[in-house]
Amino acid sequence: MSHPTEPPNNPYAGNPYAQQPPPQQQHQQPYGYPQTPQPGYGFPQQAPGTYQQPVPNGAMASKVNAVRVMMFIAGGLQGLVSVFGIAMLGIAANSLTEIEDVTDAKIGIGIAYVFCGTFLVHAVMGIMLGIWFSKGGSGVRVGGIVWSSFLTLFGLIAFPFGIIWLGLGVTCIVLLAQSGAWFDRPRY
Repeated sequence: MSHPTEPPNNPYAGNPYAQQPPPQQQHQQPYGYPQTPQPGYGFPQQAPGTYQQPVPNGAMASKVNAVRVMMFIAGGLQGLVSVFGIAMLGIAANSLTEIEDVTDAKIGIGIAYVFCGTFLVHAVMGIMLGIWFSKGGSGVRVGGIVWSSFLTLFGLIAFPFGIIWLGLGVTCIVLLAQSGAWFDRPRY
């Protein structure tokens, strides 16, 4: 029999020796903090004790995929321009061998070779980073930001013609800065 003041589903009813559960206390947050989380602030948190399912390596975020495509486009264009520049410098150097006493022109061609070679190496690095984006990792993200910074610098150096590189570089930097959570995701 249960006591008339106790609810009928109480497992401790009628047993004077049963241990009563501790009273439930509500946890109060310190003064100054909101009682309910405000939407739109911070990253979504995972409930304690739950397991976060790893993201498959092939599922790439749209921002990251856009940066990858831009890196392929910028690297390809830059590589083509660099190879074309090296070929033109080779033709110019061959025509200078017929003329004597043109050391200043040879020094200029040598400096232009260095610039074209630097642009070619930068293009190959951009294509390689674009390939490594599928694996993720914060090192690839940082490498992409550094590569995009140099792309922006090269666009400023060749400003009227480098406006494409300038725009692609700034866009890549912004999108990579926003997609840090995808690069730091758990992988299997």
